[in-house]
Amino acid sequence: MSDLSNKITSLAIDYLGPATGRFLQRQSSSHMNGLVFETIERQHLPEFARWVHISAGLLIGNQKGKELADKIMRL
Repeated sequence: MSDLSNKITSLAIDYLGPATGRFLQRQSSSHMNGLVFETIERQHLPEFARWVHISAGLLIGNQKGKELADKIMRL
């Protein structure tokens, strides 16, 4: 894993628990043209955070999803 993907995972685990790894991988591969989450780079963050907000919002509520996406954008 890259340093950035590790930081994202560390943030997200508090929101998504044990499903975090699979969730993050799915967001990048399904919504970002097959991007491998472990290779995510800073230029991917705006689009990635947008998808995290949308998808996590469905699971943990819109406010928590937005909070997580905002934290990802600040990395």
